[in-house]
Amino acid sequence: MNDNFISTYLKVGTFQIINGQKVGGNVASYFCLADGSVMHAVPGQVNADKLINEARWAYETRKSALTIGTNLETGTVNMRTYSEQVRKAHTERYFADRGGNVGMWGKQTVLPMKMPATSTQAQAHWLLARSPLIRLNDVYPTIWTQILREQLSTLPVDKR
Repeated sequence: MNDNFISTYLKVGTFQIINGQKVGGNVASYFCLADGSVMHAVPGQVNADKLINEARWAYETRKSALTIGTNLETGTVNMRTYSEQVRKAHTERYFADRGGNVGMWGKQTVLPMKMPATSTQAQAHWLLARSPLIRLNDVYPTIWTQILREQLSTLPVDKR
């Protein structure tokens, strides 16, 4: 993962450590590019297989966007085209996660204007389709408060 994404963490919620075990709190995983833009987000706790599958999707989406967005003669990347490819990938996943069939040959549907009442993962895809490659600092509050329904907090971890 470190070869393709930046690994870091940020405590934004509250939890306690009781007898060495984390109690409470939540988690969101972000796959970011070197400039801090978010390629993909996974809100909530998931098992290792799910996280690896989401990492693979983020990697393949980045690779595809880079290939399509790069002028092969000059090697320059058109960031508008790159971003559009990321938007399309999240739009496709949003509808697929909702049970729809959207793809190159599938039925294209317009994204809702407001965050839909659906799974947290589909909501993350909706958000990143509406704002592809948004900066981490600009998106984590929305994912934390509106998708995970947690409160932001800078309180220290309470150890007991």
